[in-house]
Amino acid sequence: MSDRHIVFATSGSFEQPQRMFLSPVLDRWPASPTPTHRPMLLDVLLQELEQGGGDDPAPMAGVALVALGQGTPASYVDRLVEGLHRRHLPAVVQLPAAGDWQSFQRHGVIFTTLDADPRHVSAMLYALAERQGAVRLLAREVQLAHRCQGGIRLEMDRMHEELHLAAAIQREFTASTVPTLPGLEIAVLYRPVNFVSGDIYSLRDLGNGKAAFFIADAVGHGVPAALLTMVLTASLTTSVPDATGRLTPLEPSEVLARLNTRMCASCFGSGRFATAVYGVVDSATRTATIAGAGHPMPVVLSSRAPREVETSGPLLGVFGEATFDQVVVPLAEDETLLVYTDGLENAFPPPAGVSPASRERREAWIREIATASRGAGQGLSGVLARMKDLVDGQAGSLHHPDDVTALCIAPTRAAA
Repeated sequence: MSDRHIVFATSGSFEQPQRMFLSPVLDRWPASPTPTHRPMLLDVLLQELEQGGGDDPAPMAGVALVALGQGTPASYVDRLVEGLHRRHLPAVVQLPAAGDWQSFQRHGVIFTTLDADPRHVSAMLYALAERQGAVRLLAREVQLAHRCQGGIRLEMDRMHEELHLAAAIQREFTASTVPTLPGLEIAVLYRPVNFVSGDIYSLRDLGNGKAAFFIADAVGHGVPAALLTMVLTASLTTSVPDATGRLTPLEPSEVLARLNTRMCASCFGSGRFATAVYGVVDSATRTATIAGAGHPMPVVLSSRAPREVETSGPLLGVFGEATFDQVVVPLAEDETLLVYTDGLENAFPPPAGVSPASRERREAWIREIATASRGAGQGLSGVLARMKDLVDGQAGSLHHPDDVTALCIAPTRAAA
């Protein structure tokens, strides 16, 4: 149906309504040809406007001229305006108290008096009819946008569910129980930025008062980094059978060398690599034997100045024939070994005038953590609680720039 079509409706309280309202408008129509018209009662128009199903029904063609008598209920006018807006049908509504409805005059619905000049009414209807093609095009675009939005929402919900499932699988696959060692306490701070994490930690009880700890940080973020952490977990070999078949723990340097070989074989040419620290802590000698692969250096915190544990070794997955050194770290009664990923370091903004990559920046945040650790009570749980508060105070608890993982080991007397 053409936009040059007039739907003419009255409340039924007029004699010869077409002669009174419609004919003068058609006689003064600004252009040729004169539009077609279809007369009806207001009740019929309301039914048509309220039909068309769905939240966003198709626009009605043409324009509407509605003449309402003195006794028309206000509820009918409300329904009329709502229906006209819903079906994108522009209209001129003539009624006795037009001024009472001026606040509803929008979206192509114009209110005027019953005695309005037919030339003005004709001009208004003509202008509304001329713009209706653009309105209908925009309405179709809005409908299409709504459909696309619905599809995008469904896709986002699906991805959300998949990420939840991926996070659950990663936690199950990499889950690690903190071992209990006589005379030593072990505690972990683990905060992924997203559903899945590029950080991983692993703790294994080796028996005879020894435990192995492993922390790694895969390059990148999100799902690719999380998949690489699962490769690291599956490839981690910490012991081998001896001649009698008993499992013998490997030295930390050998563990990283084997892991690097597996990484190079699995990720050759893909640009996927990781940093890592692997160590074995012995509760009898109160020492930790540590090897590193391009990872931030562990730190020993105490009542004195903190000291760094230098470990040398390249990134995992880059050089197939790489070798890794290891170092033995004794722990005094008041000392705590801190092994962490660079997310902990990145949580602390550099002081004013200090480069983010400078030695001064690293010393500054280590001093902050050392100071907080010295004031912590309740053993390592207190140290971890103070560390959490300190990290949240620096970067905010909701928007960490990177995954944060920290592992603390301390003699029980020092923790108490």
